[in-house]
Amino acid sequence: MKIARKKIPKGSFLLAASFAAISACLLLVLSSARSGRADALNRNGLYSGCQRSFGISNAEGDRLWDDIIPVLDDKFDNFALFLSVEDTSILVKGTFLNGEAEATPLLWGRYFDNQTSWTEHPTAVLGKDYQKDAAQRGRKLYYTYRDVEYEVIGIMGTEEKSRLDRMLVVDFRSALQMAGVNTSYVLDAKREADIIAIGEEMQRLIALPAELGMFLGEREDESMLDGIFSSGRIMDTVYTMALASFFLSTILVATLWLRFRRSLFYAWALCGYRKSLVLAEITRRFLAGVAAGTAIGQLSVLAVSLAVPDLPVGTIDILKASGVSLGLGAAILLLCVFPYLIRKQA
Repeated sequence: MKIARKKIPKGSFLLAASFAAISACLLLVLSSARSGRADALNRNGLYSGCQRSFGISNAEGDRLWDDIIPVLDDKFDNFALFLSVEDTSILVKGTFLNGEAEATPLLWGRYFDNQTSWTEHPTAVLGKDYQKDAAQRGRKLYYTYRDVEYEVIGIMGTEEKSRLDRMLVVDFRSALQMAGVNTSYVLDAKREADIIAIGEEMQRLIALPAELGMFLGEREDESMLDGIFSSGRIMDTVYTMALASFFLSTILVATLWLRFRRSLFYAWALCGYRKSLVLAEITRRFLAGVAAGTAIGQLSVLAVSLAVPDLPVGTIDILKASGVSLGLGAAILLLCVFPYLIRKQA
């Protein structure tokens, strides 16, 4: 049964416009952040920009890391170890990855985690220029390098040509077998303090005659403001502040939308409509405005991205922006609209 056929476009238009703005802002932020991180990783050769080189010497045998990796994996989050393999024809790196490191741009599949990067099973993420050399068996892809067959779990690269297109990243054990233990490494983490803490732990774990050559310096306690406004996080801070402003304004607009319909709520109550029917009708109208605004905002950004090549919008960005926008609308409905209706109907 239709409760009310008369529409009040004033509030609905304002609601849709607000969610169009928040959806467009979200999509721009997600696309810009992803594109910026991908460009930084490409320039730095998979490093975040906060990395430290070190070397190991005089180690006996090939199992040194078997005692170190489990301890580091258990005690620390968000760090990566890299090991380069000498090759004149292809850029090869081994990696152990734990936690949320910088997201490598992928065209297919997934990147390493702490399980796939520390395994007895040869595993690789392959640059897109070498995808044609991989063989498919069943649903899996395999790439042979130095007579070893690697299971390819992901294809990395960017739409434009980049260093990542001609790179092979293998699991840490496979790289150790090719380069040996006594070689150079790179430790990458999100903060300088994390690098120092991990370096100190490695110094404790590496026993003589093996030696760790790594300059650590002094660890300084980082204040909350230093962490927020550091050079690596300044844009993330700006993005967060912008989104918070949009969230607050959207909640305000939803409250205004509710006020525009006060007389309608009173009319429904006087007519004796059931509370469940009223809530269902309000839910339909509210979410229709949210969905329409979300679609309009995203279509506008997609139109802009066609004219601006430097702003690539990925499918994952659209899905994330849609999820957050619709989730915000549902949360506002539950926290602001329903309690008001239930209170008035009681």
